[in-house]
Amino acid sequence: MIDVGSLDRGAPAPLHEQLAHSLRASILAGRVTSGEAVPSTRALAADLGLARGTVVSAYEILTGEGYLTARPGGGTVVAEIVRPSEPRSLPAVAAAPEPAPAVIDLRPGRPGTAGIVDAAWRSAWRRASALEVAADVADVLGEPALRRQIAAHLGRTRGLDVAPDDVIVTAGTSDAMLLTVLALEPRGARLRIGIENPGYPRVRHLLGRVGVEAVPIAVRLGAGLDLDDIEARDDLDAMIVTPHHHYPLGSRLDAAARARLLAWAARTGAVVVEDDYDSEFPHGRVPLPPLHLLDPANVVLIGSLSKVLTPALRCGWIVATGAWREHLAAARADLDPSVSQVQQQALALYLGDGALARHTARRRRDYRHRRRLMLEAFAGVEGVTLTATDGGLHAVVLLPGSAREAETRVVAALAARGIVVAPLAGYAVPGTETELPPGLVFGYAEPSTPALMRAVETIIATARAATS
Repeated sequence: MIDVGSLDRGAPAPLHEQLAHSLRASILAGRVTSGEAVPSTRALAADLGLARGTVVSAYEILTGEGYLTARPGGGTVVAEIVRPSEPRSLPAVAAAPEPAPAVIDLRPGRPGTAGIVDAAWRSAWRRASALEVAADVADVLGEPALRRQIAAHLGRTRGLDVAPDDVIVTAGTSDAMLLTVLALEPRGARLRIGIENPGYPRVRHLLGRVGVEAVPIAVRLGAGLDLDDIEARDDLDAMIVTPHHHYPLGSRLDAAARARLLAWAARTGAVVVEDDYDSEFPHGRVPLPPLHLLDPANVVLIGSLSKVLTPALRCGWIVATGAWREHLAAARADLDPSVSQVQQQALALYLGDGALARHTARRRRDYRHRRRLMLEAFAGVEGVTLTATDGGLHAVVLLPGSAREAETRVVAALAARGIVVAPLAGYAVPGTETELPPGLVFGYAEPSTPALMRAVETIIATARAATS
């Protein structure tokens, strides 16, 4: 039986987190070795006098972090962990070149996928594949069962009273953006759509490809979206925003800012395209309601399963009411559905079984733990600031000074050490003036927790060395 030390039932930390911490310490200290089987959840619970669910939650945390590996039919074992104290073997030949460093890819936008393929996932796909195959698409807006489940999901998680008929299934955020753009009618010679600057580069690339004029609206560090600029404009057909957690700076629109944005849209007749980015993972702050809840007539809501499951799934939705719903439905009918019927049926079963909610809860615990470790690692580091951590799956490291060359040097130095991050400057619209300081953007969800923390140590050391 693994020695987990003492658990304090009167401590503020939940028992499952205390147990996970003790087991993690045992693994890192080498008291249990890679490949060694850990006790079953039932046996460990009986030994410690805990509820089995407490042990299950602790194992889920450690599996998500990469310390444990669940083997179907073979129990749970300790994963292969590289410990700083382990001696490194000497090269066989003194003149042999050093091996290239292992790559830890921290490019943002990729969630952790550990634990997705569980019994509920396999069951949903197995049942969906056993259904009769339709001769044609019955509803171009999406499978009715999936639209009902998405509406119920948004009601539980975002407080939206959504009718299934107002949900349109899409192949992720990019497909939803394209569909929305095609449903808009320009009031001038061509569509003019406001975008956040800095912001998600794919949005401006998509708009440029279909001939839309993208109008950059500044988002400033610490101040957020420039609403004064928006309110001075009456020539925009739409404004695309990430009000819950701006990408990449991490700001959000508070209640007053949301009211100003919606008042501007009502006055000018522009539509607000709300990318409900990162709403699933608020950290340390109460989530604000979606803009669509405040003004469903003038707001088109876009969401996806990319962050809670994986972007590789290519599934999301648009929520729109009234005239906008009709415009979007017509565009969807012209383009045909973009998500297969079998996939939609499988996801409907997966959501209906409550599996998505359980998986999201596990991921949320894991990501909050990772965030806490990062905050502790950066605490007290002079000259380097960690920000944008109040939600989502990415963070921004601000470098001292204002020289953009420092950013380039650090990104290149990290790449040479096998750490892949994104430069903050890459999110600005080319040719525009921004007040962005030099910085790095990195995701912390996809690699194992040990790999992440090794990368964080390298980022801190490299940033301090390159900017000193």
